[in-house]
Amino acid sequence: MQVAQQKPGLKLIQTPDIAIRPMRSEEKIEVQTMMREAFSPIQQVFFTWTPDVLIAESAGNLVGAILLKLYPLPGKRQGGAVSTVFTRPDARGTGVGRSLVAAALDFFEAHHCDEITACLEGYDSNCSKLFSSQGFSILSPGDQFTRYGWGVFLIWARIFHVIDFGHFIWARPGTAQSGATLPGTTLLDRLSRPWWGTVLANTLIVLLAMWGSRDYRIFPPVSLLAMPVLVTAFLGLRWLAMSGAAEVQGLEVQFRPWESGFPLSILVALVIHDFLPVPGNLYPALQEWKYRDLLPKLNWMALAGIIPVMILTWVMWGLLQIGNLPLEVARWVIFTFYIGRRLAFFDTILIFYPFTGFNGRRVWDWDRRVWAVLAVIALIGFLI
Repeated sequence: MQVAQQKPGLKLIQTPDIAIRPMRSEEKIEVQTMMREAFSPIQQVFFTWTPDVLIAESAGNLVGAILLKLYPLPGKRQGGAVSTVFTRPDARGTGVGRSLVAAALDFFEAHHCDEITACLEGYDSNCSKLFSSQGFSILSPGDQFTRYGWGVFLIWARIFHVIDFGHFIWARPGTAQSGATLPGTTLLDRLSRPWWGTVLANTLIVLLAMWGSRDYRIFPPVSLLAMPVLVTAFLGLRWLAMSGAAEVQGLEVQFRPWESGFPLSILVALVIHDFLPVPGNLYPALQEWKYRDLLPKLNWMALAGIIPVMILTWVMWGLLQIGNLPLEVARWVIFTFYIGRRLAFFDTILIFYPFTGFNGRRVWDWDRRVWAVLAVIALIGFLI
């Protein structure tokens, strides 16, 4: 790795308690140790160094770091990306993160960057509040295509926005004012083009997975036309239940697709011929909010999304045990069970990075005993 050296025009941030400067080569091991204190073991696997690293120092001790990347944008423009930012656990809430981001913006300005991006987890309200206060806002898939055209896929690769389910690209300059309510907060608006795009993408992926699976080649191709109906039904049931839970609790939410989950889902379909759902999720319709404050409401929304899918899946399993079903009915039941068991499994059990956007993580954070019960039910349904 080529560590950051002081660049012309770079302003070093210095406050009475915190100093920000480029990392020296001999500090790499200490910064890596600090990273391990901040990230889970799974997150550590995905950690990679970038050429430019700034560190925060307080009272002679390293307390945080931010990893930066420069890359070209379409139209011969210059882009910058905040790859990773982290602090020591005991330094959180002390302004270290804000100082690091401020120094990063000065770094990108010195390198004449036209746009700056960061990939933030949708429920990490601390990071979203920090970046929102610095002029960043979420770019929807439509916003991304409008800005970058087909070059958006190359940008995803450069900033590693390819398997991080539930992470979103935030950009500066952004598209919304800090703290503003995002569009699409009515019940009808939530069922919008991004949601239908998610339905279409999942439908194509499940057809791709079944096309490559020997188990389903015994069915006539025309029977696979049931898949668009079933994918729409399952994602619609999940969306409707979660929207209803949000409405009852007085919480304004917005559907956000997980565009970065589709590359991995396509790979799973091609390689092991199975279906990894990428359902997207409903999020509070504010750019600035506190996760812990809204967790009780988010938990009930998550339960509302998980339980109906589980019930429908187990009803299909029960029908399969009856036997002697008419052939066409049996096909619909088999296909419904195929989709339901996978959606219930992934939406419940995957609670770790990079799958923290699934509903199971909200239940886990609220009550691990409830999550354990649901996880056992989902696992049994997936394995039988």
